Amino acid sequence: MLLLLNTTKTMDSSAPVLPVLSTADPGLLATSQKLATKVSKMTPRQLAELMSISDKLAVETHEKFFLWGKPDQLKVPALFGFKGLIFKHLDAFSLNKNQLTFAQKNVRILSGLYGLLAPFDLIEVYRLEMGYKLVVDSFSNLAQFWKETLTAKLNEELAPGEPIVSVASQEYMKALDIKKLGHPVIMPVFKEQRPDGSYKNAVVHAKKARGAIVRYAIESKAENPKDLMGFSVMGWKAVGPPPDSGSWLFTRSSK
Repeated sequence: MLLLLNTTKTMDSSAPVLPVLSTADPGLLATSQKLATKVSKMTPRQLAELMSISDKLAVETHEKFFLWGKPDQLKVPALFGFKGLIFKHLDAFSLNKNQLTFAQKNVRILSGLYGLLAPFDLIEVYRLEMGYKLVVDSFSNLAQFWKETLTAKLNEELAPGEPIVSVASQEYMKALDIKKLGHPVIMPVFKEQRPDGSYKNAVVHAKKARGAIVRYAIESKAENPKDLMGFSVMGWKAVGPPPDSGSWLFTRSSK
């Protein structure tokens, strides 16, 4: 079973490279270089418009891409480099060696710049979300640009029929051609139940839960989706067994 998640906007290049890790370059680095070169040629104003960010952040982003790939740039293992809620609640820093080894084999991270990352792949701090409408070659956005490559990459890495449990956002899942994957894709969905029995989205809590369920899978060395039935962190509980594919509802009482 492969656990799939996506990058977050916030990063930290100061995370230590733990001695138990055997790091490597990302597998699609040549394509990343192509994207980084294109972005580095854009002006800060163009970046601000593309990314809907402040002028100050656009200047910082432009500087990072100008230096991207040059010698002596700080790099961090992908699993440790992101600071969003998903990664905070996955909490890779507290995993032991055996758990990290399991993660390296069974976790992959979708990225707008790097495409597909293994946990120990070394990456630089960057900002390039999959949802950006960056025109590359004949493609009008990054998701379209990556789709064929990432679909083929996952098919290459996975055993026949091996399921994917994805907590990646829809923005990032658009970078995969589900019909051509040839693998069942199960997507945990977290909703709070109101007293009247209806459900409501709880965006922040759902992000925390997405990280926590990946953590649970790593700790328990889950081999298939049904092994996640015992997940109960923060009061979440599966409504039923995992489907063959599609959304898998987890709920808890609203507070």
